[in-house]
Amino acid sequence: MSIDVKKLSNGIPVLMDNIESINTISLGVFVKTGSRDEYPEESGVSHYIEHMMFKGTTTRSAKDISEEVDNEGGMINAYTSRDTTCYYIQMLSNKIEKGIDILADMFLNSTFTEENLEKERNVIIEEIRMYEDIPEETIHDENIKYAVTGTQSNTVLGTIESLKGIDRDRFIKYFKDQYRASNIVISVAGKMDCDRVFELLEKGFGKLADYPVDRKIDNSYTINAGENKIVRDTNQVHLCFNTKGVSLVDEKKYPAAIISSVLGGNMSSRLFQKIREERGLAYSVYTYSNAFLEGGVFTVYAGTTHESYRDVIEIIKAEFEDIRENGITAYELQKSKNQFLSMLTFSLEGSKGKMNRMANSYLLYGEVIDIDTIINSIEKITLEDIKETAKIIFDEKYYSWTILGNV
Repeated sequence: MSIDVKKLSNGIPVLMDNIESINTISLGVFVKTGSRDEYPEESGVSHYIEHMMFKGTTTRSAKDISEEVDNEGGMINAYTSRDTTCYYIQMLSNKIEKGIDILADMFLNSTFTEENLEKERNVIIEEIRMYEDIPEETIHDENIKYAVTGTQSNTVLGTIESLKGIDRDRFIKYFKDQYRASNIVISVAGKMDCDRVFELLEKGFGKLADYPVDRKIDNSYTINAGENKIVRDTNQVHLCFNTKGVSLVDEKKYPAAIISSVLGGNMSSRLFQKIREERGLAYSVYTYSNAFLEGGVFTVYAGTTHESYRDVIEIIKAEFEDIRENGITAYELQKSKNQFLSMLTFSLEGSKGKMNRMANSYLLYGEVIDIDTIINSIEKITLEDIKETAKIIFDEKYYSWTILGNV
């Protein structure tokens, strides 16, 4: 693997992985901004901007943007998370010049008209209402808001009230503050002439300005404990059970990932077997983490019933305690390593996966960590590492749970 890392004249890092064995290319522009960077009165503005970037520039209408990409056989999309907004395009390698031109035009010349702002605000409000009608989606946002006090639990979509309060001046102020050269990383993976791609990026994104901004966000946080009941008329009871997790840059993030896999990462995991297969208390059971720079939250989700949710909570607590006191078996450790390494390998089989991995690594560490270094970090995890990590995260003072349904 040979990854080129260069910087445009304005300092934007460009990460390039030339893959000769394929004929496609994925290019992503990653902006270091998301819901955790928002003040309460502008909640949802990062996602709002993501939508608006596709609504027209000084030379292209919204239809022109999609039409030109479709005409070249490409695909353009974007997403917003709590800490990143990404715009990416996937095309045949010989079409990338058009892709770069379109993305650069969106970043440099988007018009953000009052008319489009109003229309898109209404679209996002309907998106919020749609998710509110889906309890298995709502539960996760409600859960993290209860489990964490801090910007880390800000919702990506914002609220109907906050969106109505974002006028064009506030929108443009946030855009100018966050969409500056020093807040951007560009990642490219696929078959390419690296020098030519860099030249095209310099011609477009090299024009982005950089400047200091006075924007202070308090990212201190607390992990809460207790029970949060949300009464809804639902057929299922949706449960999220939480404890303290580890941060994105913590050396214990890989042992924590192994523990997550053992507990609820697959159909042979402990909680899936005990809650669903042995007791029939839930249909869906899985684990996941909300990790951020400062820390994290580890969560078990179960879709269960009014009669069973208390039993599910007790089973989860018992498994947490068992791993805290006794660790896991050598078989479980090796099985989870195999699962983890397989998922890592599968995720890197396409250009988009490689594009994302390079960008995420650079955003966290300021460099692209070699894949062999990651594999080695996973392979050398011991049973003692698991016990040490379990003693940190499985502490009752961090236990909280959100229950949504007829409770």
